[in-house]
Amino acid sequence: MTPDEQREVTEAISAGRRAIASLEEAADALDSASRWGLFDLVMGGFIASLVKRSRLDDAEGALERARADLRAFTREVRDVRAIEELRVGVGPVASTLDVLLDNPFVDLYVQKRIDDAQDSVEAAIGATKTVLARLEALR
Repeated sequence: MTPDEQREVTEAISAGRRAIASLEEAADALDSASRWGLFDLVMGGFIASLVKRSRLDDAEGALERARADLRAFTREVRDVRAIEELRVGVGPVASTLDVLLDNPFVDLYVQKRIDDAQDSVEAAIGATKTVLARLEALR
């Protein structure tokens, strides 16, 4: 392997590690949002809805960072896909209804969106780790 190729592999590995760290941060934020979502489903209440909304905002920020890190990783290895699928995707209307109406139907909808986002993040972590393992084997 040439020094330039070695440098490219090292850069890709660094980008992959940053992407995994961002994805794990997003997974933690989604886990917190999910727990608050379940609490909101069972206990309900305005405060629970507000806390859940705050955790969803945290998760969306973490997902934005993860998307940026995955884009950088993708540029390095051109092998990771489905980056744009990393979103909570609740939307402003559902979010507002969740807080204002606070009923089980809206809560279930929001919980489903959280669960879908968790699945996407876990898939992205798995794909990134697979590519990262291949890169590390090249060293």
